[in-house]
Amino acid sequence: LQLLAEGECGRVDTRVLAANSGPRTVEEMYRGVAVTRVARFGAVGTVALSPGFPRRLARSRADVVVVHEPNPLALLSYWLARPAGRLVVWFHSQVIPHRWFYRFYGPLLRWGLRRADAIVVSSPRLIEHAHELAPHRDKCVVVPFGIDPRGFASTPALQEAALNARARYGRPLLLFVGRLVPYKGVDVLLRALCGLEAHAVVVGSGPLDGELRRLADALAVTRQVHFVGEVSDADLLALYHACDVFVLPSVAPNEAFGVVQLEAMACAKPIVSTDLPTGVPWVNRDGETGLIVAPGDPHALRRAIARLLEDPVLREKLGRQGRRRLHAEFTVERMVERATALYARLTRTAMPHLTPAAKRALDVTLSGIGLLLSAPLWAMIALLIKLDDRGPIFYGQARVGRGGGRFKSWKFRSMIPDSDRRFGPRQATAGDARVTRVGRILRATAMDELPQLWNIFRGDMSFVGPRALMPQEIEVNGAGETVAIDTIPGYQQRHRVTPGLTGVAQIYADRDIRRRDKFRYDRLYIGKQTFWLDVRLIMLSFWITFRGKWEHRGQKF
Repeated sequence: LQLLAEGECGRVDTRVLAANSGPRTVEEMYRGVAVTRVARFGAVGTVALSPGFPRRLARSRADVVVVHEPNPLALLSYWLARPAGRLVVWFHSQVIPHRWFYRFYGPLLRWGLRRADAIVVSSPRLIEHAHELAPHRDKCVVVPFGIDPRGFASTPALQEAALNARARYGRPLLLFVGRLVPYKGVDVLLRALCGLEAHAVVVGSGPLDGELRRLADALAVTRQVHFVGEVSDADLLALYHACDVFVLPSVAPNEAFGVVQLEAMACAKPIVSTDLPTGVPWVNRDGETGLIVAPGDPHALRRAIARLLEDPVLREKLGRQGRRRLHAEFTVERMVERATALYARLTRTAMPHLTPAAKRALDVTLSGIGLLLSAPLWAMIALLIKLDDRGPIFYGQARVGRGGGRFKSWKFRSMIPDSDRRFGPRQATAGDARVTRVGRILRATAMDELPQLWNIFRGDMSFVGPRALMPQEIEVNGAGETVAIDTIPGYQQRHRVTPGLTGVAQIYADRDIRRRDKFRYDRLYIGKQTFWLDVRLIMLSFWITFRGKWEHRGQKF
């Protein structure tokens, strides 16, 4: 994060807000970056108790607020402060805490991810495998971590230090760098050393230090493994250049990326790492920059290490290709370029309107009451749908929400099963053959949209606003040509507010008019919206539902 903040200087005005280590707030310039360390009064576990944090965040006036996650203090402060500006959540890794902790933190994290305008991840594999990101993959952006390779360049003094390290620890030499904690898999490395003619240097400290030393003694590999604890930057650099193979034997998804792999690449060293559902095997490409083995398998790890130790040509080739990949993808310069390009893109688009507190209070109150009172009706509708064609009761579909984000909209199914797959995503027309018998009644009374009360309660939708449209939705123009609706004028402007169950376009516009004409109604609402206009539109919607006129072509009331 320090490299990112310092690299952004001159491109953006970066200001860092962090919790201090003591009960005093400090403002300072550190290497060209404005840093505010907010007073801290203890901690609960690893979470700082910093009551002034939300107030400082609210006063930030930033165009873009970046929350580096996991960070309960920052995310809670954002929820309390609701500062203006775009929100970027930098999702560093999956949350794998104690179950009791996630019970409290999980809802806040899900809220933050929904609220975010963009979610930054360090690798595509994190998008694929992190279950927290599954509903938000469309707004995830890959910005890999980077290092400055110039700090790892070989010099005569460094080569001499590397020779001394080899003489001290033996050859061939393996290197591990990291904390001595369970997910790092150092125990697997110790077991892989059995029967392997090699020495290993373990750099780092942690709670498993004593246990790992006892394991090495039990495995009779104490002469092969050297626990050196924390070392200076100069000594670490010498070890990187001295080793023949760098090993990262991690066994759990806590290892989200493995920056140490980049440091080994900078020194042109081949890597043996594990096939985790994270960025680790994406950084170290199997057969290109190193070898990948199954996590927790000492036999596979031993075979991979032995293969590299027995083939110096392969080691040199993989190391050379690793350094080339580092310079192409994982430098500080590339990381800063990608991050600042994202900030620029977000600030070029119009800011969504903040939802007024009165409007949100109305939405929560009405949707909560509606969910309770309509429960018997849900049961009856579910039974009718099942009796009609035995298909699914609910229909979930991705929709575009406020700020262009995606959410899943729920309805009672009113069309034949798999209609989108068979006919494509398009709006229903008069006499549409896709609509079922029960569906015609549900659509005429808008009862099919009852499950969207849950979307309103969650905040994905409002009672009043532009209709939530499908991504990649199309319409057929007068010439019979299909047109993507996101190319129609007015499409982007309508996403400045939360989409609604009802609205000006839904009530006053004929169902079959062109999208560009409906979008004019949406823009009219955005410009004129007030609390009392919302109340009036809700009352009109109840009247149309009572008359069963929602499917009527022409005036509905």
